[in-house]
Amino acid sequence: MLAGGVGAGALIALPDPLLALPGDKRPTRSPKPVMPGSQYVLLYGMPESGPPSGGSVAWAPYPGPRSRGPFPASRTRERLTARPVATRIASTPVLSPDRATVALVTVQTSAAAAKVTLALVDAATAVISKQRSLTITDIRKDANILATPVFAPGTPIVALVLAITEPTHARQARKVDAHTGAAVPMHAVTWTSRHALAYFNAHNGTFTGPFHLGNAPSLALTTAAANSSDLFVWTTKEPQPAKTRPQPPPLPWVSVFPLGSGRARASVPSPAPWPAGEPVVTLATGEVGRLVHGRAVQVSSAKTGEVTHTEIEPLNVIRAKPSAVTMESRPDGTVFVTKPGIGQAVVADPAQDFRVTAKVSYPVPAVPLGAPWSKAVLSPEGDTLYVLGGAKAGGISAYDVATGKLARSYSHGRKYYGLYQLSSGVLLTLSPQNPRLEFFSPHLSPLGTAATNLHVSAVF
Repeated sequence: MLAGGVGAGALIALPDPLLALPGDKRPTRSPKPVMPGSQYVLLYGMPESGPPSGGSVAWAPYPGPRSRGPFPASRTRERLTARPVATRIASTPVLSPDRATVALVTVQTSAAAAKVTLALVDAATAVISKQRSLTITDIRKDANILATPVFAPGTPIVALVLAITEPTHARQARKVDAHTGAAVPMHAVTWTSRHALAYFNAHNGTFTGPFHLGNAPSLALTTAAANSSDLFVWTTKEPQPAKTRPQPPPLPWVSVFPLGSGRARASVPSPAPWPAGEPVVTLATGEVGRLVHGRAVQVSSAKTGEVTHTEIEPLNVIRAKPSAVTMESRPDGTVFVTKPGIGQAVVADPAQDFRVTAKVSYPVPAVPLGAPWSKAVLSPEGDTLYVLGGAKAGGISAYDVATGKLARSYSHGRKYYGLYQLSSGVLLTLSPQNPRLEFFSPHLSPLGTAATNLHVSAVF
């Protein structure tokens, strides 16, 4: 179902991406290499032509980091074809903290029920290791369900945060046509969202739940994370029209649920912003850090949910140009944060109030915002920062983290909009025009190129 090399990164889904459903035929092993020493990378995106029927998946071969030369000339311009397998994915797929498993969710709805299917894909073999379904009853016809999977590190539990949005009030309304001034009748529907939780045990293949939280009306979007004992969920009440004077917008709340439970042990206000997919990481202490406004970390206590706020000074630069900010935890307990819109990357230590232990400044890339969100990556050893080249030079650059100085760079005038380091160490850059994929060694030596008909938004 997924090609080899799936453990190399995270998959970011566009609306209506593609996933094998229960009963669909799927491969039981990865494809055979197309050339000696080649490996695979999984691409996700939108086809450049044809009707907008949803996202597509394609796999591309790439040479290993020890390859002595680029792809043969006959392969450098090879055009890949996306091979859709199914539809109705219900959320962004999620990679487990140990990078061994990918969680994918689909939803099938009927008149009064919804079937939520969770598939766990083994990253080493690209085969579905577990797949089970959960039925949600007593929902309205045409309900929409957004299902967010959350891995609980060190446990076999995968939590599902379910946002259930239902039509609650249909009516006829009249809208004035801006060109003619005439009142035009139209059909209007009020939609109301609430949330539910479910827990999947990968050891025995069983679900617990769903536990309905009864928090309607709420905004459907949530942010969620977990440690080995608790699930953290950020939600926000839906703003209501004021009858007299304007009211302040509702605050988000963070609730801490013991794994397997639908009753929160603690629920406290959490400062803005509203949850909208901002980066969150589970810290070594079991607390959860949420990166807000691209410049501060809010840490929620695993015991009480109490929130503390810490500014990361090198990132505390406010500019109008938006940026694809990312944060990830590292094996040594530190966190790595990049903010390409201001050309900054830092390593911070949560054990020391997020004291910055390393900082690298680099030219702002030509495309600091937009999919794919990965614009800069830290090597597994933590000694090298790879970033997209600046708006003028393009290409890619490598910086020595200890000194913050430029170590090497490569450019032939091309500007990239995404950068990944695959599990083998090979670097992959993405371009808007074909060949969209270019592969480099960790020393920035070109290894080869590949073309695809996808506007790539994410890479494994």
